[in-house]
Parts: sequence; structure tokens; C-alpha cells
Amino acid sequence: MKFDELFEQRQLVAKKIKECIRERGYTKVSFAKKAYISRPTLDRLLNGSIDNKSTFDRHLQKILSVLNLSADELLFYNHNLKTVDAVCSENSPTDYKMSEKAQKQYGLLMDIIDLCEIYY
Repeated sequence: MKFDELFEQRQLVAKKIKECIRERGYTKVSFAKKAYISRPTLDRLLNGSIDNKSTFDRHLQKILSVLNLSADELLFYNHNLKTVDAVCSENSPTDYKMSEKAQKQYGLLMDIIDLCEIYY
């Protein structure tokens, strides 16, 4: 694929870049610093909302350099899917109430999940 065609497929490019960044353990902030791209610009790239082709090309080249990928490798990139087996049960008591300690731990867990949404 020609590098020029990537601009037309910027939604797919954005998805693939997100996968690469996550799999390699970067946060958006750390990746932006490593690629010498501002965080807002990286967000616009990851949302596929950059309308200027030269800006898109310039920043994509920086990203591909950091990821050590060619344009073709990026487009055909498949991240390692991790599957999780889960079991669900609906036999809990109807009048069950969480203990105060469990409520605090649950609240902390939800805060951590909210922070992850900010950085990923």
C-alpha cells in the first residue's frame, strides 16, 4: 500500500495505532513524548480527525518510526488477543448487601478503571 493512501483510511490507521500502543505498554502521554507529538495531536490522530494530509503524514511517520513499523505492517497488524473465561451465577441472595470494606474496595476499583479510560 502506498503511504499516500493511508490518509484516506485514517480511521483504520487510528485503530491499528491504538492497538500497537496498547500492546507495547505505552500510555498516550508516554507515547506522545517518545514520538515528539503533542498529546492533543495524538488524540486527534487516534480519533481519525486530522483533516490536513501533510500534518497526518508528518505525524504518522514519527509514529511508525517509534513503533518500528512500515505502513503495510501497520495496516496488517494483528494484536495478540487475550481471551478470558468468565463464569456467571445468578444464585446470589436477593437481600445481599456488600460490607463496608467491600464497598470501599469496589469504589477504588472503579476509580482505577476510570483512570485507565483516561489514558487508553
